[in-house]
Amino acid sequence: MFDRRDDMVRLLAVVEAGKIQAAANRLAMTQPALTRTIGRLEAGLGGRLFERLPTGVRPTPLGERAAALARGVLREIAAAEEQIGDALSGREGRFRITATPIWMEAVIAPAAAAFRARLPGVELVLRTAPPAEGLSLLEAGESDLHCGGVREAAALPTFLRAERFLDMTGGIVAAEGHPLLDAAPAPPDLAGAPWIDFDAGPGGADTPTPLSVLLERLRRETERHTRVLVRAGGAALCLLAAGPWLAWLPLELLVLLPAPRLRALPTEYGRRRYRTGFVVRRAAEDLAPFRLLEDGIRNAARGRGGV
Repeated sequence: MFDRRDDMVRLLAVVEAGKIQAAANRLAMTQPALTRTIGRLEAGLGGRLFERLPTGVRPTPLGERAAALARGVLREIAAAEEQIGDALSGREGRFRITATPIWMEAVIAPAAAAFRARLPGVELVLRTAPPAEGLSLLEAGESDLHCGGVREAAALPTFLRAERFLDMTGGIVAAEGHPLLDAAPAPPDLAGAPWIDFDAGPGGADTPTPLSVLLERLRRETERHTRVLVRAGGAALCLLAAGPWLAWLPLELLVLLPAPRLRALPTEYGRRRYRTGFVVRRAAEDLAPFRLLEDGIRNAARGRGGV
């Protein structure tokens, strides 16, 4: 097993170099000493970490998994050291938050304002991101918390924690004045309208979202090609409020928007109940200010203001 930090650094050096001698040179140690370290790790883990090739070494499936875990542990150690350094130097620290567009405007904005009033020295870095991108940033150690779009089926690394504290109803929404708000729309009306996808990530149309599932259902039932004409991030709410678009959003958050301008369509078509919340880096929760920020997010999402 990994007995110390050096073991993880040495393992990753061999993975990246592909040759034990090259990794040993990079680490300023002898090749036999590095070979002994790899052998000790293999004995402790109970399996081979590398295949020996004529040109060097290649990680086995166990080696790839061990390397991925080692990278995660080293990221957490680096983050913890940064936080300790902030405390020792007198700096107040920084928290990095991502959220889907409607969560950012309806929940994170008031929570951040209330948090800033309590702890003005803590820097908040806010970024709008769809769920897939938010989780990717968390796993890469580039974010501390992602809000919105947290599905129960999502498998997470051990250094992340999901908290699904809010029951939501997802449904079809449009801006005030949209013609489909006047009467219950039939599926052909929905299929013929232009849509905005709030959750589309870097994978675009190849990344499944609740909206893509709904539009596929419409296509099957109406035999019409539905149109997602805009895949938007932070500007999505402004576009939705100003145009003829439809979108699939959490209905309970509409009333929390600073200037409510969106309404749910008078239809049960496409509505679905689900539970959501945020995903957080466990290491960040060691800090009392961060836990205060989490409380503010919970309160704001339940319509109780911020911190």
